[in-house]
Amino acid sequence: MKKYLFISLLLIIIAVILIYFYKYREQNLGDLLDIGNVNKVHIITQHKGSFQFELKEVDQEYINKLTDFLNQYQVKLTNVHGWVSKYENERFELFLGYKNGKSDRFTIEHDVVVSTRVYKVLNAPLDYKWIQEFERNINPK
Repeated sequence: MKKYLFISLLLIIIAVILIYFYKYREQNLGDLLDIGNVNKVHIITQHKGSFQFELKEVDQEYINKLTDFLNQYQVKLTNVHGWVSKYENERFELFLGYKNGKSDRFTIEHDVVVSTRVYKVLNAPLDYKWIQEFERNINPK
């Protein structure tokens, strides 16, 4: 009986360790955002009080460009339970609409990605000028 208890306990410990390493693994930013299932994108780089917009579909060409850009960056989940902006002039909001009808919002700044959790960008900083140009292309005024 003690043998089965020991083996069961050992398997539980191994499972917890594997889950921990999977959760805190290094991954592409594009994979984190599930960019392969996105069909709607809206980016806001300038925060001017309140804003309203409609999340619209964009051409696959723009999705591919965004995918290539995001996949350059590696992120890792942190233990941080909150976030304070350190680089407000390099922050943008990324709104994504997925093919299944769901949508998500990400705040991305210099070296951090925030949604319901906080992720550190390992090969920071993000190319903010590229994001600004991309925003002008998909959000014509």
